[in-house]
Amino acid sequence: MATMSKNSGTSDTLRSGAIFTVSDDRTRALANATETWFAAATECQREMMSFVSMRLEKDAETTREMMGCRNVADVTAIQSRWMEDTLRDYNSEIGKLMTICTKSLNGDGRTR
Repeated sequence: MATMSKNSGTSDTLRSGAIFTVSDDRTRALANATETWFAAATECQREMMSFVSMRLEKDAETTREMMGCRNVADVTAIQSRWMEDTLRDYNSEIGKLMTICTKSLNGDGRTR
């Protein structure tokens, strides 16, 4: 599985001031907001990639189980369990993404 750096090159560039000279508080506020947005977007992207990978593994395992079934009752039981697990996983993932966004909005989302 691919790994991503916790720090973005954009954040380092913004902090260094290489793109523009910070001339006033508004410019600094814009730079901080941009850095926070990039950090949150990167964290959300990392979380979603991890989630998709996990779901694909679970879906593949469910498919293998279903292919080994000899009757419809077993298939139905596996499908029912898969549906419950899938809904639970998606609900949990939405919670994680909302936490990332909330932390970002509260000013806690920037990587340091």
